[in-house]
Amino acid sequence: MSFPLVILAAGLSSRYGHLKQLDPLGPSGESIMAYNMYDAARAGFDRFIIVTRPEIEMQIREHISAIIGNRFPVDYVYQTLDNIPEPPVLSPSRKRPWGTGHAVICATPHIDDSFAVANADDLYGTEAFRGLFEGMHHSPKNPVLVAYRLEQTLSEYGGVNRGVCVIDEKGLLVEISEFSEVRETKFGITGKDATGRVASLSKETLVSMNLWGLTKSFLGNMEDVFVEFLRKNQGDISSEFFLPDAVSIQVKTGAVEVDVVETEGEWLGVTFPSDREQAVRLLERKVEKGYYSTSLATDFKGPLI
Repeated sequence: MSFPLVILAAGLSSRYGHLKQLDPLGPSGESIMAYNMYDAARAGFDRFIIVTRPEIEMQIREHISAIIGNRFPVDYVYQTLDNIPEPPVLSPSRKRPWGTGHAVICATPHIDDSFAVANADDLYGTEAFRGLFEGMHHSPKNPVLVAYRLEQTLSEYGGVNRGVCVIDEKGLLVEISEFSEVRETKFGITGKDATGRVASLSKETLVSMNLWGLTKSFLGNMEDVFVEFLRKNQGDISSEFFLPDAVSIQVKTGAVEVDVVETEGEWLGVTFPSDREQAVRLLERKVEKGYYSTSLATDFKGPLI
């Protein structure tokens, strides 16, 4: 049994300044997205669905084709403001995408059964994808979340958003809450909850970086939740339908149980322009240690081990 990986690559990269999805960070100009595809393929994922925007699709197609060739099937789908069920009257001022939950829904036509989800601009590592693949095999009826310790996921250059998880004694997700402006301060790690209140967070806290294994039934329920979201927020130009919020709603209502797989793997993300140099250095170290060669296109042509 294998699963497709849905890659969320429609973001605006507003804080980064240019497209994170295609930033050439590797020694031969590879993007984080391409490294994720390689690590996912080594873990056992054998098909990719890239959710993007019409205006950047061709750039992404050319980049991915140059690296992976015809090794794996890749489908492209659009996340656009009007790609929604039961279209309400939309605000003409709305420019932002509807969020990561909506991005996953856009991939529905290409999903037949269980599937995985990853961000295009977070480097998760081989260990994380292997943990996800094994978790999906062991729990085929339940969604699976790969979680990182909070201290592994911070930026030196500014506050970031993180989905803070509460896990029960059985290793199931109890709750996931979105925190913004999460950063290291002289008082420890702090972040703002949904009400704007500043809270202290433990460095050991498990957080979601949007690496999920999801099911077809979960997707159907999420579409219903999204319709209700649109009804309440159709005139709002900034509200987004985040995937962690969609999961949390189904957990609280008892519609799903979510197994949590903790990973010790090294994570890297780029949120701010200053994160770029750190990302380049990390990839250089991984090449030196033999995780990748100096050409990911060459790696894709060889055995995936």
